[in-house]
Amino acid sequence: MNCNMKRKLLYIIGGFLLTVATTSCVDMDRYPLDELSDGSFWKKPADAEDAVTDLYNTLPDEEVDDAINSDDAVHGIKWAAGNISRGVYDPGDFGWKDLYGGIRRANLVFTKIGNISNYPEAEKNKVLGQAHFFRAMLYFQLIRNFGDVPYTESPLELKDQKQIERTPRAEVYKHVMADLDKAIAFLPEKWTGSNDGRITKGAALALKARAALYYKEWATAADAAKKVIDSSVYDLYDKENTGKYAELFWEKTENCEEVILARQYKANDRSRYLIGWECFPTLGWGGINPTQSLVDAFEDIHGAPIAKSKVYDPKNPFANRDPRLEVNVLHDGEVMYGVTIKVSPLKSCAPTGIAQHGDATATGYYQQKWLDPAIHPEKQGWNMGKDAVIIRYAEVLLTYAEALNETSPLDDKAFEAVNKVRSRVGMPPLQKTNAALPTYCATQDDFRKRIWNERRVELAMEGGHRQWDIRRWDIAKTVLNAPFEGLSYELVNSDKALPGDDGKICILYQGKRLKLAGSKYEDHNYVYPIPQSERDLNKKLTQNPGYPQ
Repeated sequence: MNCNMKRKLLYIIGGFLLTVATTSCVDMDRYPLDELSDGSFWKKPADAEDAVTDLYNTLPDEEVDDAINSDDAVHGIKWAAGNISRGVYDPGDFGWKDLYGGIRRANLVFTKIGNISNYPEAEKNKVLGQAHFFRAMLYFQLIRNFGDVPYTESPLELKDQKQIERTPRAEVYKHVMADLDKAIAFLPEKWTGSNDGRITKGAALALKARAALYYKEWATAADAAKKVIDSSVYDLYDKENTGKYAELFWEKTENCEEVILARQYKANDRSRYLIGWECFPTLGWGGINPTQSLVDAFEDIHGAPIAKSKVYDPKNPFANRDPRLEVNVLHDGEVMYGVTIKVSPLKSCAPTGIAQHGDATATGYYQQKWLDPAIHPEKQGWNMGKDAVIIRYAEVLLTYAEALNETSPLDDKAFEAVNKVRSRVGMPPLQKTNAALPTYCATQDDFRKRIWNERRVELAMEGGHRQWDIRRWDIAKTVLNAPFEGLSYELVNSDKALPGDDGKICILYQGKRLKLAGSKYEDHNYVYPIPQSERDLNKKLTQNPGYPQ
């Protein structure tokens, strides 16, 4: 089945559910399928399958914008930068209604599925496996965001929700792991036919590895990741390094062997606005602007950090670099969609130059990762069908490497895992035998830092990874409280200046770097504040330390 058919079928199922809600005068957010009469619903297997299909609407949307909540990027669309990116954690800005709405719908599946008679056990378990996955995913997001949160396995009525107290994070985490174990047991490795695109055993294992990694359960994370690897269901796209890495982020590679979990879209029916929001390079509209810190994280072609490189030229900084830099960062002189990008702040470089208008780049760079050459940004960028990839195989390999290095320092299998990710783009392998090479890792901490950097460059601006990684690595205070920087340039008087530029020309990659405001982070920001709106409704909800009580 091709990807477009897959998305269309999933969308039609979702559309059916919406039709039921509309014709029954039901608000799906407040009164999900349980409010439909038991005489007309929850009577046949298709009802349970429709109910669990509705849970796919709770999948996150890749969270590309979350890059601005880290040191990887700032928002070029200045009005769209949220308070978190500025280091402001106002309890009034936060909410969890949608997450708990999804949990309630999952709990309904467990509560109501017993009403269905003659339900073949194997098919019933597939539905239950999906429900277990979604409940685990949503509770993991809640505890990662807020720490201790209310926990329930019942579809509570509103009056009951006002009485529930917070459950310790560690206890909720145990429930998350239990749900994922049930999902792993119940779900198939692959779905076939019209069910292609649903949650698989591999997705449940990968989420278990991600959650365990976040809470430093190293052995659990390594074990879950290894099971995904050993399943042989997934692989890296273009693992032979034929130069197609950029295609991994284009629509043509949807449902390729690297994708473990994705939220599905279809242009015109279930559209996504990724290009239009993230970067209109022809107009200088840049939603996500990579920082100099991210640009500098990409090694030279020999595997040396640029601070130690023998081939890095600060006046020609994109030469002799990790190929992934060009895939992620659109910079001065590149041609995209027939337009040559010019990032000088001079008027002659409008509209793509620094600060040429309110939505122009703030750093001198534009995001490039999802700029699909087959999609014209001004015609289709607001109406595209690119799936939002939530988990891909490269993350699993890096999770395995990191977790294994913590339990078994400098383990050969950890090197093997991270080097698969590197070799796919032609980067030399990290190693522990030749101290003369820049890829040498002498200690566990050396290797740890190289794995951290590999996560940063491989998963750059994807899924909010960096925001959560810097928290769990305990470096958020260091990297967020330092000023952010953009590229360097110097304006000099010259008879070569163009009209309107006041007799000046711009020399890029020379002079002082652009200085930006950066963010702010204190230790208690490791978790967000409990939403004020929820505390207003439920007086039993306490606030996290460090926030207004």
